[in-house]
Amino acid sequence: MRRIHDNGEAETLDNIQRSWDSFSEDKHKRKNIRCYESKLEQNLIRVQSELINESWKPSPYVSKTVMERKRRELAKAPIHDHVLEASAIRPYEPTLYDYIAWQCPAVRPNMGQKALLCSLRNELFGSTQEECDYYLSMDAHHYFPLMDHEILKRQISRKVKPGRLQRILYKVVDSYLQGAPLGIKISQIFGQLYLADFDRKAMRFFDIAEDQEKMAYWTRKYIEGRIVTASTREDYEDLCKGPAYLAEKFKGYAREGLRHYLRFVDNIIIRHSDKTFLGIVKVIIIMVLARDYHVVMNKDYNVRPTYTGIRIIGYVFYHDRVLLGKRNKQDLCRHVHKLRKRGKTEEEIRISQASRFGYAKHVNCINLFKSIGMERSLGKIIKNHRIKAPFEGMVAQQKLKFSSICKMLTSVNGGG
Repeated sequence: MRRIHDNGEAETLDNIQRSWDSFSEDKHKRKNIRCYESKLEQNLIRVQSELINESWKPSPYVSKTVMERKRRELAKAPIHDHVLEASAIRPYEPTLYDYIAWQCPAVRPNMGQKALLCSLRNELFGSTQEECDYYLSMDAHHYFPLMDHEILKRQISRKVKPGRLQRILYKVVDSYLQGAPLGIKISQIFGQLYLADFDRKAMRFFDIAEDQEKMAYWTRKYIEGRIVTASTREDYEDLCKGPAYLAEKFKGYAREGLRHYLRFVDNIIIRHSDKTFLGIVKVIIIMVLARDYHVVMNKDYNVRPTYTGIRIIGYVFYHDRVLLGKRNKQDLCRHVHKLRKRGKTEEEIRISQASRFGYAKHVNCINLFKSIGMERSLGKIIKNHRIKAPFEGMVAQQKLKFSSICKMLTSVNGGG
């Protein structure tokens, strides 16, 4: 593994200008962005000077509390700090992303949630149901606020050689009292880098197959677990084949590693055919994360059947379909209903709720769209074109069914 060495690629004005363009994209209406742009050339030259002289010191953060389903503490930094940090790391981002396993798609350009959706969906659709019969879902407790600075610096030094870039990253780490500040781009990269080597260890099942002492210990635990949890006919058939058969089965799992492993920042999803083996994986992951990374997992983890649905990033994944999560589905229906009551047309509703419809269109939601009257089928388009306006000066979309008019009159008059 080659480490990154800073050769001055970040100090050019062209790199700083590109970093500014990327940061300010779709933000030019904001007052602070316009103020920074009014003296853009001077500000970019200042960024270049501070990168060369290493005179930059992170400014104090402004805390902001956001309540989106759960409480989050954000740390707002000045625009100058955002531009400088983005400029310092921009030339080396591809190398950092290459170091992070592809099974961790968060933060990467053109990946993120869409890549996780496609990866998890394709694995479930492409694998037999027995191969991914169970899944283990875990997420870290306050992942960013509880990051250990010493461990984070150790992870940075594993990939970045001593030099200007490493010193800038260390300054960002030390600028926050505890953990990593949420709200800046570098923190998102820290979130992936912090557990980058853990991901590879987990996919190799922590190299237990190469350690005879560990292998013997966990093989014994696996056999005991199979005996205790046996409940189906297949379980009893395996037990009748004897401990040697179960030991060989576990050794095969250990040599194979965790083929169906995914991590999205602080969420870990593992699929496997053997429930007892996933229980051992759960124990080892909790132990390794707490011991080596000081990461504590939330207590709601458990091994569950995949047919009940894997819930992550607002979707529910099954072996043969993907559906929208309950909250996202309710939010979409609620907003469509409110806008329709205000007299908005279908196209106006679609434009207003474009983000929600865009989030839902990637999954099997045609019946949901039909139930709220927002599907875009060819038959519906042809039918709308054939509708004629009932009176002069009206448009076809204003035409209502007679039953709908009766319902409206009944509700106005207070009838039953």
